Amino acid sequence: MPLTRPPPPPPKPVFDEFSTPPDFNDNFKKKETTKYMNPCQVEEKQSMKCLDKNNYDKSKCEYFFLQYRECKKKWLAERKKLRQQGQL
Repeated sequence: MPLTRPPPPPPKPVFDEFSTPPDFNDNFKKKETTKYMNPCQVEEKQSMKCLDKNNYDKSKCEYFFLQYRECKKKWLAERKKLRQQGQL
């Protein structure tokens, strides 16, 4: 049986601006240590709503999970930059 190459992965979708509120960093600095704050709350809710709607079939909600993941990556990169600058 000859070996064949797997098909290339689908292109990564491009998302609009994420839902992180502009004053989130200020609120994050003021929060209590134990309080959980999620800058990607809208994306998180959309992905959970999609799961509920599709009987928890994760494959049907891949777009929402990608959007949430990208939002979290952006947020973590921003926090890292702020920590390096001594602002967080």
